[in-house]
Amino acid sequence: MKKRILLIAVFVIVSASLFFFFSKKEEKAKAVSTTGIIEGTEVNLSSKASGRISEFCCKEGDRVSAGHAVARLDSDDIRASVEQAMAGVIRAKADIGSSEAAVRNSEANLKSAEAEIKSAEADMERLKVQMEEELRQRERKERLYEGGFISKSEMDLGMTSYESSKASYNASDARLRVSFSKKDAAASQLNSSVSLLASAKARLKEAEAALKFQEARLKDTEILSPISGTVVFKGMEAGEVVSPGVTILSIVDLEDLWVRADIEETLIGRVRVRDEAAISIDGMPGISFKGTVAEIGREADFATLKDVTRGRQDIKTFRVKLKMEDKTGTLKPGMTVKVKLHLP
Repeated sequence: MKKRILLIAVFVIVSASLFFFFSKKEEKAKAVSTTGIIEGTEVNLSSKASGRISEFCCKEGDRVSAGHAVARLDSDDIRASVEQAMAGVIRAKADIGSSEAAVRNSEANLKSAEAEIKSAEADMERLKVQMEEELRQRERKERLYEGGFISKSEMDLGMTSYESSKASYNASDARLRVSFSKKDAAASQLNSSVSLLASAKARLKEAEAALKFQEARLKDTEILSPISGTVVFKGMEAGEVVSPGVTILSIVDLEDLWVRADIEETLIGRVRVRDEAAISIDGMPGISFKGTVAEIGREADFATLKDVTRGRQDIKTFRVKLKMEDKTGTLKPGMTVKVKLHLP
């Protein structure tokens, strides 16, 4: 009898154990529980330039908007350099104006010389015809005088007319040569003016580049926040000297937080984007936040704790990013949370 009771008890215990085992197995098959870290979009602001901090906008916990100046450096020397560079630009533009006026003046002189050449050439042609006609008249009067048909005074008058027309022709030829000389001088002046204009334009580009450089230096003295968020770290105070690359402020967008969790490779194949998860905190029992799988890592990593004592291979994990809803502002970057991911 006792033996029969003992067998029945063993059967009941084994049955209960098997039921408990398969129940647990079924529960594990439907969900996976792990821990995660809350993260958010974080930027560390530093200065490109060295200098003393003259202004600070905020302290830890303050909220800043994108594009807002969070700190400024002393910039009196740089502002003076900007003004000097601006003066250089104005001077270069004035030089360009003077050079352009010189070019226009040279072009006008060249056109005037060309017009004088045309006028002198026309006069020479006209005076040549006149001189040739006076020569024929002189020769005719000489023949008439030799034949006794005119007096010597009339012959001399023909000679005088010829010499006068010849002198006019020679004077016109001289004016033509002068006009060509003026044209050459005007062309040379024009080339020089064009060269000076090109040089002035080059100096303007250099002055504008110098101005942009100084303006960029001045802009670097104002440190702007690239995102809207909350100041979580303030590394320096007003009056301190900052060096390039040193973090001045850290800003986190608390409205764009997510949970980073690591899932074992044996389960990652069942995780899908948009799978739902429950997120909770040990210090806040009964409160849960809804999460959704947003990204699944493409490469595996080793688990933080490796199994080196039981003869098994190191466990590999895949990083999973879960977006979550927290309108209360309870969750903060860096918090450790529990994640229960529902598996299909």
